Amino acid sequence: MRTRDSNEAAVILAGYTAWAAVNLLRGFSLASLPMLAVFTLLGMCMNTAMFPVLLGSALLGLISPVLMPWSLLVAGMLASATGGEIKIRVTGFLAVASTLWLIPVSLSIPLAIVSVASTVLGKKKLRYMLIPAGFIVSALVTGLPGPLTVEPVVAGSEISEGILSYHIPEVNTSRREVLLPAPFQGTWAVWIALEAGGVRDSIPMLAVRLGESMLLLPSGVDTLSFTMVPGDTLAVTLMKDFMPFNHSVIHATAGGERL
Repeated sequence: MRTRDSNEAAVILAGYTAWAAVNLLRGFSLASLPMLAVFTLLGMCMNTAMFPVLLGSALLGLISPVLMPWSLLVAGMLASATGGEIKIRVTGFLAVASTLWLIPVSLSIPLAIVSVASTVLGKKKLRYMLIPAGFIVSALVTGLPGPLTVEPVVAGSEISEGILSYHIPEVNTSRREVLLPAPFQGTWAVWIALEAGGVRDSIPMLAVRLGESMLLLPSGVDTLSFTMVPGDTLAVTLMKDFMPFNHSVIHATAGGERL
């Protein structure tokens, strides 16, 4: 028993280490936290038939940020429905619940209901039937789950003694566009510094748009200047779609002063 517990702990620790390494390379994201539940499941299920599926889901989640929500849901729902012990089913439910909480997925209520019911039901046959039945009912009644429509984010701003400062969030495949509106009064000289990366080619990666004017830029570092008046909005848009082993991201800072 002690050897088994030690092996489980070693698998869980190895998974946590891989999770930490990926976050150090890509930058920490709350969306990656449910991966910890999957790595916990790996240790609990290392001597069961679920282990290969859980391992594949964990590796897919680490490699692909876009496919990570689906790999987490597969692992969590499988564990909550087929886990022989209540601790495995509860951990599977936690993986599903934290994924749906931190990575919003449209039409996800049926998934949550199926996971909860699978966790608390005692009879194996009923639990095994819940997942296919739940997905069929979900597809027929509400449609298949998918990512939520991502709306452009408006950058915050502040003005102090005639100096304008913007607070711009990171632009990535989950937040593809950020808008920088001009102040309500006056004419402003605005600058924006862009640092784009995470791709392996020189194809234009982002678009900077002001009114009818648009500038396409590849990855790299650029600084641009504009004149803005009330009603103008400067938009920074990521043009790259997800590609394996790429992590498209744009970091921007911006400010200005009144003319």
